[in-house]
Amino acid sequence: MIGSATLGDLWTLRRKPRNQVMLYNQIMLARPYRRVWFLIRCLLEGNGSDGLTLMYREPGVRAAIQSIGRSKRPEQDIVLMAIYSARCRHITDHDIWFRLLEQLCIQAGHHHIQRLYAALSQGHEELREVFRQLGFDNYTQQSILRLEGPDWDQGTTFAPMRSQSHRDVWAIHKLYGAITPRLVQHVEARESRTWVLPRGQGRQLRQRGWIMGPDDDLMAYLQLTSGVIGHIFTLLLRPEHRDITTDILRFGLGQIPDSQPVYLLLRDYQREILLPAGDLGFQPIGEQMLLCKRTTVAERGSVILKPALEPSLESHAPVPTILPHRSDAQSYDRTTRHHQQHRSTTGGSSSTHSAES
Repeated sequence: MIGSATLGDLWTLRRKPRNQVMLYNQIMLARPYRRVWFLIRCLLEGNGSDGLTLMYREPGVRAAIQSIGRSKRPEQDIVLMAIYSARCRHITDHDIWFRLLEQLCIQAGHHHIQRLYAALSQGHEELREVFRQLGFDNYTQQSILRLEGPDWDQGTTFAPMRSQSHRDVWAIHKLYGAITPRLVQHVEARESRTWVLPRGQGRQLRQRGWIMGPDDDLMAYLQLTSGVIGHIFTLLLRPEHRDITTDILRFGLGQIPDSQPVYLLLRDYQREILLPAGDLGFQPIGEQMLLCKRTTVAERGSVILKPALEPSLESHAPVPTILPHRSDAQSYDRTTRHHQQHRSTTGGSSSTHSAES
């Protein structure tokens, strides 16, 4: 049986799971993820666009799946899949994952979630097959790099970056479209307002951004997401300007005031940045497959074509009826005689009146 979480499931999630998979997104690298607190939030607010928690309950078997909503977008990230019971003979972990994930897709559709995302580590081959069977597509790969080694570049120059403003979002979106493959753009479905920095940011999570280049033709965009446990860089850079990668990252490192871990996220179409980032001290620590499933299906609407000469669509004066030649002649003949008689009578009356006068 699969259903929404209840108060009794709090004790289940507090225990150490036998099998757990964390699907780390950008936010989870910056601040800690607490599954129990997220469960309490779902209990208070209910499952919806902000997040879902579903539980699998069978005799001797408990399992959970959680997904977090993206701010102001009909999207969610799957972040946790966990099994809390001993291994059973009558059902495998593969079957439990499949049933939980299938029900999550159904519930997401009921709550008007259009896209589900998952950042799955390369080592989970069995779980990858579960996602594939349920219609998740792998649209790109992502490398996670962490600043660990010394700065082999030993440079002292900084890129002339300037702070992002509200009027720069269209230029940033244009840069994103220039360097991102069409398939990735189609899956992520971003808009220019996606790049607007959130207002009223709290202490646990903060985002900043810097741009470089002319206002209508940017060369680079650097975004920094800072949290209580780490800092994450995402970089948009035109390939022809990859020689300034270290200067841009060095500028970003200068904006970090503490010694928390620093991460850099690169897609597989940004491979030209790996080498200069390594010269600055960033080393790969993991590879992720970025998966997506759409819960909506495109539907072609029916088109009704109306006749162009339909009478009701045109407003015009009625066409006069054309009489046959014979009847028309008779009518004209009667009319002519009537007018002749009328004129003769009128003329006679006029002459009589003149004579009397």
